[in-house]
Amino acid sequence: MKQTTDRIPETSDAAPDIIVITGLSGSGMSSATNAFEDLGYFCVDNLPLTMLPTFARLVKAGTNEQGIERAALVIDIREGTFLADFGKQLAALRAAGLVVYVLFLEASDDVLQHRFSETRRPHPADKGQGL
Repeated sequence: MKQTTDRIPETSDAAPDIIVITGLSGSGMSSATNAFEDLGYFCVDNLPLTMLPTFARLVKAGTNEQGIERAALVIDIREGTFLADFGKQLAALRAAGLVVYVLFLEASDDVLQHRFSETRRPHPADKGQGL
């Protein structure tokens, strides 16, 4: 597993943060979301990409104490248009003056299989043929 030591800087008054949490299903996105919530981030799981511009306006308004100052969003495989539209959405957020970080999580196949066998829930990408 590749790890980085880069730290996410504190949110400044001039540029609110949006952290997009994504990655492999079972890689720890829920745990990461819980950690960001503990740090005071407003967290949303499974926000449809079509709602991202509206949500971003709320975050941007946070600089005027009328919105959300910092947010962490989980956007993953459940969002069917993720790969096709995400790059454009990310560029639009940054062009609007928002500081956006993408946190991509992964885990080994063994870890993913173990996690899904513990929960007995099907993997979101499993179409009945196994993974």
